[in-house]
Amino acid sequence: KNLRSKIPILDKITNNISSKVRNQYESSPYPRWVDLGLRLEPASISELVNELKLKIFQPTILGIKFPNILVAGCGTGQHPIETSARFKGSRVLAIDLSLSSLVYARRKTKEFGIKNIDYIQADILDLAKLNKQFDIIESAGVLHHMYDPVAGWKVLTDCLKPGGLMKIGLYSELGRQHIVAMREEIKKLDIGSTDLEMKLFRHMVMQSIKKHHKKITSFDDFYSLSEFKDLLFHVQESRFSIPQISSCLKELGLKFCGFESNTIVKNFKLINPGTNDVYNLDKWAQYEETYPQAFRAMFQFWCQKVAIS
Repeated sequence: KNLRSKIPILDKITNNISSKVRNQYESSPYPRWVDLGLRLEPASISELVNELKLKIFQPTILGIKFPNILVAGCGTGQHPIETSARFKGSRVLAIDLSLSSLVYARRKTKEFGIKNIDYIQADILDLAKLNKQFDIIESAGVLHHMYDPVAGWKVLTDCLKPGGLMKIGLYSELGRQHIVAMREEIKKLDIGSTDLEMKLFRHMVMQSIKKHHKKITSFDDFYSLSEFKDLLFHVQESRFSIPQISSCLKELGLKFCGFESNTIVKNFKLINPGTNDVYNLDKWAQYEETYPQAFRAMFQFWCQKVAIS
């Protein structure tokens, strides 16, 4: 409560959906966490690109020694703290709609002794008002909660320097079919999102023998009420297919650099052994059709803004 008045505010949040999403996270901050396993030594962009096996289209980004990084939709701080510990010499600006989330993030940042993160309350739609571009932008699990995710993605692209890298996280249409089914059940049964209603519904799911009900209990988010709300009762959710992602990248002038998941990539390579297969979104679309649960959590991938010479 003491910290709330100390968080800078970029502008008043006026978008209707942004306001609804903000209200959800004010009452139910996300994610819930206490401690983190941070990287022992930060690495340069070049080292991390090699580690992640990303395909780089313009190599100038590899020489940036002190990257300015934007974390768009930082939640309660887990994401920006991990990012600040990951990139050597970085300066991180973390934004979020929710002051409740931001003050927890700021408190934990101080607790960890981290000094290279600044926090601002802001809507992605207003980021042009910063009048600033970044070397790296990360936005994982945020765009799909906007009324127009592609419009938000375009704002982020405009805030990215030519040649800069962007990490995006989006829900998968195929991977979340069981969640879609449950959201439809919730709507049909007219179940509200009060604590009591969510607890009663969760108890019913735990007693259920339905396949998609059993599947949801394997999610960590199922067991914390605010995370359960994010999982099944969110006020706004969109989902994407890989062809849609490919289309968006083309529209925004971004090049696909690779997915960030060693396990998923390793499994993909078992049936797609070609050197460049992991950078081919058509092959990834075929893979997901065969294994629709591959991205049940989220697509998390890197892309690069190609500078026009």
